[in-house]
Amino acid sequence: MRGKIGDFERLFHMVKWCRKLKVVQAKVQSYEQFIAKESYYLVDVSAFYIGQIGELARTLSDEMKTTLEDIQWRQINDMRNQLIHNYGKRSKKIIWSVIIEDIPVLEKRCLDVLREYDSNVDEDIRQDLAEETGIVWEDK
Repeated sequence: MRGKIGDFERLFHMVKWCRKLKVVQAKVQSYEQFIAKESYYLVDVSAFYIGQIGELARTLSDEMKTTLEDIQWRQINDMRNQLIHNYGKRSKKIIWSVIIEDIPVLEKRCLDVLREYDSNVDEDIRQDLAEETGIVWEDK
């Protein structure tokens, strides 16, 4: 589905992936814990989530990318390609940096656009996450 509705659906799902990455961050809280042996699986999980965001970003319309021109769409796509196609050669530090620095900005900007389109989007995202994953999201 292309066009505005498709773009809004993609942004909606991007926010859900961002929230899942925030759950990872909350679980470990530091880079050292992120790469620790007992939580190492979170590196792979996070890489997958970031890859999903990249896949969604790749299919956004040029119009939506222009609306969100402050987002580095090319870098998001490049990160997706690096994570998906450079098997075993992903930088844990870069993944952690994306989670800490880039995901909050991306989530906020996507939500800004979605809220203009649908005032109930926050509740819809909360509900979807709860049904899909059991994550009960509380805005802070």
